[in-house]
Amino acid sequence: MDILIESTKDFEKDLEQFNDTEKFKLIKEMNRYFATLSQDKMLFYQSSEQLRNIKLNHSYDSTIYALKINDNQRVILTIDDDPIFDCTVITLFRLVKLADAEKAYNAVAELIYQDFTVEENQELEAVLLGNGTN
Repeated sequence: MDILIESTKDFEKDLEQFNDTEKFKLIKEMNRYFATLSQDKMLFYQSSEQLRNIKLNHSYDSTIYALKINDNQRVILTIDDDPIFDCTVITLFRLVKLADAEKAYNAVAELIYQDFTVEENQELEAVLLGNGTN
């Protein structure tokens, strides 16, 4: 399956705050993670997390993730499989400091899910607590 990477203006603006060397390192690390999606999805998902348990109406699941790029940087992104075109679409929304990740994550969720009914996914939370992990 091919991988298509798209970025938003907000992501590009966030990236512009770094010098060329830092940008190169950040992009190289992102690309390393994205390459694992086609080879080992579990490895990718071990390096990312969903900061909120979001349940959309009609049983859709949220595809927003915060990907750990380094100890201080997170990329807020979505990952969507497109079976019609046989590709995975990654949309980069924000590149933020760890301290700002939750706020940026919630803002992206509100932006992209404004036409959906969003509920906290209590079932997922209960499963996580039942397994002894938080």
